[in-house]
Amino acid sequence: MADKKTMNEFEENLRKLEEAAEKLRSGELSLDESLEVYNKSIMYYKFCSEYLANARQKIEIYRPETGTIEETEIGR
Repeated sequence: MADKKTMNEFEENLRKLEEAAEKLRSGELSLDESLEVYNKSIMYYKFCSEYLANARQKIEIYRPETGTIEETEIGR
């Protein structure tokens, strides 16, 4: 259940990051509002980046020829 919670947190942070980007692109925010949205977006970005970095280390590949599951790291 912790994995589902973490996945939900990732999706929520990603959604908030996308919303922040849209607000900043709109050009309708004051400088102070833009800085506030930007600073919050940094937190969302860090959470998403850490989540993805951890996920990359836990990739499992099913090998049907042997019927086994093996862990592998992407990019190595």
